[in-house]
Amino acid sequence: MSKSSKISSDNSTSAPSGQRSGSGLGRAIWLLDLIVSEGPVRFAELVELTGIPKATLHRLLNELADERLIQLDERSQTWSSGYRILEMANRIWTRSDIRVLAQDQLLALNALSSETVQIGVQADTHVVIIDHVESSRSVRHSIIVGTRVPVYCTGMGKVLLAWCDDEQQRDIINRISFARFTPNTITDKQALLKELSDVSQRGYAVDAEERYLGSLCIAAPVVDSTGQAIAGLSITAPTFRTSEKTLDSWRDALISAAAEISRRLAPRTGPVNGVSH
Repeated sequence: MSKSSKISSDNSTSAPSGQRSGSGLGRAIWLLDLIVSEGPVRFAELVELTGIPKATLHRLLNELADERLIQLDERSQTWSSGYRILEMANRIWTRSDIRVLAQDQLLALNALSSETVQIGVQADTHVVIIDHVESSRSVRHSIIVGTRVPVYCTGMGKVLLAWCDDEQQRDIINRISFARFTPNTITDKQALLKELSDVSQRGYAVDAEERYLGSLCIAAPVVDSTGQAIAGLSITAPTFRTSEKTLDSWRDALISAAAEISRRLAPRTGPVNGVSH
């Protein structure tokens, strides 16, 4: 069956009211839905399937590509869904599911360390904190759920970058606007790549006062069936009562907790093969 006959026989891909009325947003959403469901698809096929004028179609495709919602394969000259679609879908279900599935692991790590434990997901060049259990001590690391922090100078950000595919990693790193928050902040692309290689080999990441002075963090990846990180799990503590030896004493429990959350998510992501990368 040809793509054009599939479109005409499937009500789910018929043009929405926004497309029929000429709404730019409606046409863009319809085009995006078409590419996601039918892609990879060539420009000529899109002209035939949509009936959108070529100049308008070019503009809509470029706008969707600029937002990373679709991508062009230069070799085959076909359009398919972009990484941002996956990121958006990932954030929707991870925020709703991981918070529930990870809660007891956060509590257990908090009880072990007496420090703040956090879990976050990637949002482009940042990490969004989706849940945490704060330390009960008077001086503690405190952050609000929903806070965005950079990927390049945080423990969770590093594991999310280290455990993603090479193409996506390059794309994200190329769009990072490096800023120096402390004397320890990584502000160079090559230095970050070297750090990510080390993180991948170790199986965990450390943030040694890179985002906040006086704060140390150790993080491990929560992965899907392909071995890519879908979340980062971390323990963060002030430097005056924490050393690298202390962080190391939490390492195995942290990695085990992240692996357990990965296992619990397996019905959605497939069987987990481990966090080796």
